[in-house]
This record gives sequence, structure tokens and C-alpha cells, in this order.
Amino acid sequence: MLDASVRPLHDLLAELAEVSLGIDATPVRTFSRGRRTNGPELATDPDAGWYVREGDHRDPDVPVSDAMRPPPPPARRGKAKPPPGKKKTSLKKKYLYGYDAHLIVTRDTEHDAVLLDDGTPNPGVLPVVVLGVALDKPGQRPAYNGLKVLDRLQERGYKPGYLAGDRAYNNSEPAEWQIPIRAMGYKPVYDYRADQLGKQDGTQGAILVEGRWYCPSMPKPLINATIDLHAERIDRETWVRLIAARRGYRLMPKQNADADGYQRMMCPAEAGKAQCSLKPHTMRRGIHLPLVDPEPSPVGPVKVCRQRAITVGPEAGAKQWQALEYGGPEWQKIYFRLRNSVEGYNGYAKNPLAESIEAAGSRRIRGIAAQTILLAFQLAHANRRKIKKWLETLALGGERPRRRTHHRRKTKEPGTWTPTGHLPSAA
Repeated sequence: MLDASVRPLHDLLAELAEVSLGIDATPVRTFSRGRRTNGPELATDPDAGWYVREGDHRDPDVPVSDAMRPPPPPARRGKAKPPPGKKKTSLKKKYLYGYDAHLIVTRDTEHDAVLLDDGTPNPGVLPVVVLGVALDKPGQRPAYNGLKVLDRLQERGYKPGYLAGDRAYNNSEPAEWQIPIRAMGYKPVYDYRADQLGKQDGTQGAILVEGRWYCPSMPKPLINATIDLHAERIDRETWVRLIAARRGYRLMPKQNADADGYQRMMCPAEAGKAQCSLKPHTMRRGIHLPLVDPEPSPVGPVKVCRQRAITVGPEAGAKQWQALEYGGPEWQKIYFRLRNSVEGYNGYAKNPLAESIEAAGSRRIRGIAAQTILLAFQLAHANRRKIKKWLETLALGGERPRRRTHHRRKTKEPGTWTPTGHLPSAA
């Protein structure tokens, strides 16, 4: 149904060099009312569960294997004061009985929806539409559900591009998410928790720092740049310079990955990006290249320093590896465009005056199969509504558009609205 709803865009999608996707899970209510598991009554829709807006969206009061139930309501006999030295924490803002709808949307990551000189949209920039959906209990099996939709999309012949999701997906087991999507040809783009920053893994002497492979002798300030930023030991401008300085220590690909995911990676000195005293032929190339200062070791240099190149397998650093340099201009452009697009589509389809997919009254039926079919109809209608509105605002063949394009206010660069540390390249 979703594939039929985007049929007017099939030819345009086929012309793209690659189709980049954003994935996210959004809660939708079910018509069944949730019940507590410790009582005599059960919900009439046992496939659903309780959604709690905290952490991984699962109810923290019950084990994973049990049915989900809401937390007890807070006492209202007065405001309790927090003990001295402890911060006041807010109560859970939202919980509902229903499903997590795992939506995958497509977005042109190379262009923003900027109007042309005549005030009409660019016909080469396609609107954001949803290509697939899967339903499951809230917080359950994000990798399984995302991979299930991606498998179906592969059958449609879309050329894989970048793939961005929230931390629920990239914190899955590598064999369940990271390795399969790379085998499909997708290039993952991730964000990390505060405890996942800095050095993450290593292989044959090379170190994985925030998703990319680097020389083991990269200076500590560069390795811990994002950690120091979060700890407020450096300012944002310094962080931007340190992130840019990492490029001279990054391992460079010698060839594309083979069918099994193995790739030859060159030492940055051998690739002409740095100078290293362990390899005299790389010295005296100019002061514009960083000088690697390896620490002496009683067992000799590591393998990446002894050889011109090493072979990195798909399992090495698979959980945190990503296709772009974390925090860099390209990463900001790709990651935030995809994440903002899928979040924006969630709000578009939840419009109470349109499809209102989060409301239970529009799907008055029980069971995950029936809920999935009705939700697919709603999302297909949202796709058609978005495509129709986009087509009516285009000025094709020199004719005036049927609808007036909404005036867009001038906004800041996306990087200026992001969490701590992410700035546009101009900074």
C-alpha cells in the first residue's frame, strides 16, 4: 500500500544515485484499554504494550518478558522536596497503551527544501514520504523491526544510501543491526551517548574514535575532544578545530570493501596525510602535514605501523562504526536532515485534522495485524496528501502553480540548533 502511494515518485526515486533513509519509532494508541498485569483483568489487545516516555520507552517496573503496565500515579498530597544535594527530577510526561510504529522515510540529503527565485519549490527536491512501517510493542526489538522493513525495500530496487536512526537502533547488537545494514549497502550515520564518546574500539593497533579508524598515535586532545566539550573543558570553537585536525590521523581506504565487508585501509602517513618517524620515507613532506610522534614500546610498533595497509573486517568496531566523521560538516548535514525529516513526518501524520495516526479512535479494531493494515492506509493517505500538495505548488512548463507556496522564514543553519558542540562549517 505504501509503495502504491508513492508511485508518482517512482521514476524520480529511480533516477537518484542513492536513496537515503531515516528510521524512527513513534507511539500509536490502540483502541483496547491497557490493564495491570497483577490484576484479574487483561487487555483485549495483548499484542500491544505500555509506552513510557523515558529511556527506551519500556515500562521500567516490569521485566522485558512480562506484559507492560503503567507506573502508579504519583501522590498528590503536596510537593515533596528533594533531599539536599540532589536535583529535582520531573515525573514521566506521557504513557499510553499501544504500539511502536517503526517508520522509514526517504529524504534528499543533498538539498534542502529551498524555494526557487520565483518562490516555487524546486521540482528536483522530492518531498519526504514514508516507504515502510512495522508495528511492535513499545521499546521491543527495534533492530528486528527496522531490518524487516529494509528487507522489503530492497525488493523494490531502491539504491541504498545513508541510513540514520536514533540511539535505540545503533545500540543494538551488531549482528542484528549494524552488520546486516552494511551488507545491504547502507551507510550508517549515528549519534552517541556521553559514555560512548572518545576511543571506542581497536584492531591491529588502529583505534576507533567516534565511529572512524585513526592512527594509534593520534594526540589525546584530539581523541577526547568531544568528551572535553561535554565536560566544558573546551569551548565549541576549539572543538570544531580539534575535529578538523583529526583528518590528518585518519586511516584512508585503499580499496572499496569486498562482498564480505573486508576493506584494506592505509596508514595516514602512507596515504600522504601525515609524517611518521617509524616510516622515514614519509618525512620532510612539509609543515602542513601533522608529525606523528609514536610512543616507544618494548614489543615494537603495532601492525598498522609496521605495514603500509591493514585489512579491517566488518566485525571490527561494528557497533560504533559509521560512514562519516562524527561532528564534521558532512555528518551534520546528513544526520540532522534525516533525523529532522522522520520526526517532521511523525508530526505531519499525527495532525488531528488529518490522519491523526496516534489517536486510537481512527483504528477501532484490535490485533497487531489489523492495526498494521489500517495504519498503512493512514500513512498511504499522508503520502498522497503530501505529494499532491507538492505537485500543486510546482511551476512546470512556465505555468503558474495551482497553489500558493507557503512563505518560509529565514532560519539559522541546522548546526546552530543542535546539541552541544555541533556547529556549521563556517564556525
